[in-house]
Amino acid sequence: MAVLDFQSLYPSIMIAYNYCYSTCLGRVKKPEESSRFGVLESFDLPDGLLESLKDYINISPNGVMFVKHEIRKGLLGKMLQELLNTRVMVKKSMKDYKDDPGLLRMLDAKQLTLKFISNVTYGYTSASFSGRMPSVEIADSIVQTGRETLERTINLINETEKWGARVVYGDTDSVFVYFPGKSIEEAFKLSNEIADTVTNMNPKPIKLKFEKIYHPAVLLAKKRYVGFKYENFEDKEPVFEAKGIETVRRDHTPATQKILESSLKILFRTQDMSQLKEYLYNQWTKVLSNRVPLKDFIIAKEVRMGTYSSRGGPNGALVAQEKINRDIRAEPQYGERVPYVVIYKGPGAKLKDRVIRPEVVLNNNTLRLDAEYYIRKQIIAPISRIFNIIGVDIMSWYDNMPRTQKSAFLRLGNCTNEPNKKNIKCIDQYYSRSHCVVCSKLTDQVICEICAKEPHKAIYTLASRQTLSQSKLRHIMNICQDCSHLSALDAVTVEVNTDYADVPCTSLDCPLYYERLKAKEDVRTMSSYGDLINELAIS
Repeated sequence: MAVLDFQSLYPSIMIAYNYCYSTCLGRVKKPEESSRFGVLESFDLPDGLLESLKDYINISPNGVMFVKHEIRKGLLGKMLQELLNTRVMVKKSMKDYKDDPGLLRMLDAKQLTLKFISNVTYGYTSASFSGRMPSVEIADSIVQTGRETLERTINLINETEKWGARVVYGDTDSVFVYFPGKSIEEAFKLSNEIADTVTNMNPKPIKLKFEKIYHPAVLLAKKRYVGFKYENFEDKEPVFEAKGIETVRRDHTPATQKILESSLKILFRTQDMSQLKEYLYNQWTKVLSNRVPLKDFIIAKEVRMGTYSSRGGPNGALVAQEKINRDIRAEPQYGERVPYVVIYKGPGAKLKDRVIRPEVVLNNNTLRLDAEYYIRKQIIAPISRIFNIIGVDIMSWYDNMPRTQKSAFLRLGNCTNEPNKKNIKCIDQYYSRSHCVVCSKLTDQVICEICAKEPHKAIYTLASRQTLSQSKLRHIMNICQDCSHLSALDAVTVEVNTDYADVPCTSLDCPLYYERLKAKEDVRTMSSYGDLINELAIS
């Protein structure tokens, strides 16, 4: 499937057909009729003017007349032509300065600025509420001409038998052309031929440009598609590209994006549903056993506080309101994304009672994510929307998957008796250990018999783990300190109190934030080895 785009379609139409305030003659009408034009309630041309200009008039699809270039060049056309020519010049200059990153960035910013100004010129003519020179006649003429150009292109492609192509999707300034039974090489050749033919049948500077080939690809809906992209025939490896689906949307969890992207890559590369099922089984098992990082399951939705009814708003608004209740200064901006996670609170618990701030879960390891909610609502739902097209029932795979679901996931780091810490009673305290803390072999003792016979080796192993965990924490703290522009830390003894150097940064977007919390927990856990090392030294 080939993607062909019109380059700067609306600006090109304004130049090609001379659409401008200074060239518009009003609507086509009968002599005895009067019509409104712009801010004028009645707009009548002088007698005989149309008769003298009958061979020099462009009539837009919506019935508005504009004089051709031979009579008068429109101001908008002149301006846009200069902008487009300047942009072409800047883009050519970029090829000569590839070795200068600073200059290259500046030139790229300039060409994007010129492109933006060109594209919003149409909006200037249609801004009836806040614009200074709104003209519905000109704006509608541009849109209708663009639509007519696109439809004419679609009809040409569908009716030309030698191409053997079919347009499967068209939107504003682009067409997606399907070549059934053709190879990638043939698709590249035919796409360039189509682009040249369409360009030649339209007035300059309207130009249809071949952009890329998708193979394979999935079209879901308007502005929602995904596929493997080839921009040049020499490309050996395609690039995964998605538009409008969950892999590129910010209102879905990173876990959803990663799993969906990997699932699509398996589909595109192998078309083997057994491989896809095996991959999904592995991912679902990780979620059910809580062997996943919390950062991949944070949901961030936009909230608009003050616009919701008294019965409550969406989940993000509930979390935002809780933060406001704690601190009125924590009210989010209008449209700001508020992060939250969904935790497990037993069967029958309402969703609004299970949403909570991520920081709470990070600081309380007795809480766990609601695996069923995330799998069914956040992971399977978007995958099913795509794979249902090819007849694959992802939900039935999950329902029939053999699994063992644990009721909780507790770590040794919670069961420490540190000063200034709450003594959390864990179920681990009421059962004998099942693994040796040195070699991790199954045993009913803290240290297995083999390690107990070699106390010096056991002491070295445990002490090395302590040192490694402390070094890792120091390293992360130094990075966070530099990033936060903090002064030197007063306390440096990690062994006494791991909270000595807590950086006041809780950015959920920073991966080091999670590493810092994990490193602190590891240090707290390793600190419990001190008494054990002393006992081994005495023995």
